[in-house]
Amino acid sequence: MQKNLFKDIEVPNEEVLLAIDKGIERGEKARHKNNKHRGVFKRTSFFTSAAAAMIIASGFIFSPVANVLAQVPILGSIYEKYQMPIGQELASDHLLTEINETVEDQGVSMSITSIFYDGQYIGLTFKAIGENLADSIGGEVAPESGYAYEMFDRKDETTWWGGSMGALTKQDNGYTGAMILENPNTDSVDSLTLPITFTNIAGVQGEWSFNLSVEKLPAKEIHIAQSVSSMSEAYRIHFDKIVVGQTNATLSYEVLDAADIEGEQLELNILDSKGLSISTNSITDSKVIFEIDRKKTDFVSVEPIYKIGTKEIKLDTLKIDFK
Repeated sequence: MQKNLFKDIEVPNEEVLLAIDKGIERGEKARHKNNKHRGVFKRTSFFTSAAAAMIIASGFIFSPVANVLAQVPILGSIYEKYQMPIGQELASDHLLTEINETVEDQGVSMSITSIFYDGQYIGLTFKAIGENLADSIGGEVAPESGYAYEMFDRKDETTWWGGSMGALTKQDNGYTGAMILENPNTDSVDSLTLPITFTNIAGVQGEWSFNLSVEKLPAKEIHIAQSVSSMSEAYRIHFDKIVVGQTNATLSYEVLDAADIEGEQLELNILDSKGLSISTNSITDSKVIFEIDRKKTDFVSVEPIYKIGTKEIKLDTLKIDFK
């Protein structure tokens, strides 16, 4: 950042200091409240973007203010409400893309406020404002989550992506929400367009259609090119590569030899660097995806096991280093 861009900015010191005092006071209140009531969602408070910009431009972020800012990331606070770690992690690393695409229908203004695309996951946060919105969600006029959506491009039949949906949260004269969708495509492209149409918002039937373009977050591809086998060598698996994203990794492999016995089933047990099991999701019979925390995990261990009834046949363990 070039310093001369800010040399002519007039900083209203009184207003900035007032904003700092309020931010510290709210941050302290939130901290005490969270310590007293564990398990309750954190209530976040923010500096205005203008005040924050002036603080950064003036170069006097001191320790108490820095702590408050670190505790209260502006983008992604909604993921915190819904306990969606993937969104929270990307927000803390400033990897969410803030947008403001708005569509109006039936007296309701629907806006997409942020988006991310991390390989197999796509996350959205949104808000809806309008006088026609119900005071409460659910019941006969709205889905349990408070909203419904479809995904289609007007050419193909309606498709559905699985994932996590956070129920709407009342906010002033509207609602906010978040969702993290799982991309069903086996190949993770560098960019994609997401056609999504909301059909119900807090009891209001309508059509709020978006065609969202998004770039994939940086990922690291590691070539493994290593085979493992059982002691008898009747079972062999070749691991080709792993693509490590910001929050998840996709491991590609090929079964070279198997006994082809009825009921035989392959399981890949994946452990982090602390030896803790990581849940996996098979995309195909040659790809598996699992969530990771790159800040805490330098490597994973893959333990292939073939199961035939109660019998287990273990193959060699593969260690994959992320460095």
